[in-house]
Amino acid sequence: MSDAVALRPPRTLPFGVLLLAIPLLLAMAGLVIRYLAFAATVPDASIASFAQGMCRWDCAWYVKLSETGYDPFPVPTMINAGNWAFFPLYPILVAIVRTLTGLETIVAATGLSILLCIASARVAWPLLGRDLRAYTLFSAFLVAGPFSIWLTTFYTEVLFLFLTLCVFAALQNKHFLLAGLFAALLSATRIVGVFIVFAILIEIWQAHRANGGNWRNFVPAVLQRPERLLALFIAPLGLFAYMAYLHFHIGDALAFSHVQRAWSRPTGNPVVFVWNALTSFPREGWAPTPSQQLAVAVLVGYALSIVLLVKKRYGMAVYALICLTLPLFAGMASVLRFAAALAPMPLMLTELLASRRWLFALALLGLLLAGYFTTIGWLTGYLSLV
Repeated sequence: MSDAVALRPPRTLPFGVLLLAIPLLLAMAGLVIRYLAFAATVPDASIASFAQGMCRWDCAWYVKLSETGYDPFPVPTMINAGNWAFFPLYPILVAIVRTLTGLETIVAATGLSILLCIASARVAWPLLGRDLRAYTLFSAFLVAGPFSIWLTTFYTEVLFLFLTLCVFAALQNKHFLLAGLFAALLSATRIVGVFIVFAILIEIWQAHRANGGNWRNFVPAVLQRPERLLALFIAPLGLFAYMAYLHFHIGDALAFSHVQRAWSRPTGNPVVFVWNALTSFPREGWAPTPSQQLAVAVLVGYALSIVLLVKKRYGMAVYALICLTLPLFAGMASVLRFAAALAPMPLMLTELLASRRWLFALALLGLLLAGYFTTIGWLTGYLSLV
């Protein structure tokens, strides 16, 4: 053997492959964890019934929407509601995958959701400061953690999270027009997605300030950069397109809002809703009530938003505050799901948990264990997870 060969360093795994391998391996672990919980909870559980068994609550609405489209009128057997509250982009994507593959709707949706989780992790890499520990925790959060019950089945949260990450990744690279395009798709995924336009505006302002600009010449400067102005104008196009469809389909462009009455979701003061939930003490025992758990989730969300502000991530912070607060005007229902899928929240949380090796190890173990027990709670109808 020649000296050149003898001194050649051992070949290592390419870093790009490692970044793909981490969420992929964790996705496989997450499938095993959720299936073990499924098998421990559901009688006659089988691999063939796994995807359908994980489809609960609003998932049934998404399956029906993907297969049959939007209702022309309220459906008496579905609490006198139409399915207009559910935005169209993800059901359309699932329908395309189902058509191309011939798979059952829920199987196609589950596969697509897991792929979007893996893609989300990869997009988040630069947003996490290229910190491998934070990246690992974020990947575990998506595909194996307690909230993977929503992110890996047929819920719109996974696409919402993915597109939000795409917007902020584009903004980080000052690709404002690309951010606007992703924002347009985001606004066709969930109603609050339209408010990411404020994050785009903040990032445009910060770029303006970095170039020595001030508030007096901000508007003329933006007008001289048409791609930035266009990014702001196209951001809400997904919402406008859906409103136009509803207008011609059922004669009500705001049906996604008006149909909320069918769920008896009252509007009110968010502070009152959170306080009432926080003080909803258990009648017996020490375990916090589902209402208290939802209230704690809201408070944690606000705390993470403050940390984002302190770290001068103003676009993320403002967007997170808006998206966390607006749903509270309709009560506490589903706020845990909304907060978990709000990308700045898990980004900031996993970054904090990755700051120390021992904390990283505990957090990773905690996420995997919580993934098991949350799946059991999901399958047994635990109300804070609905």
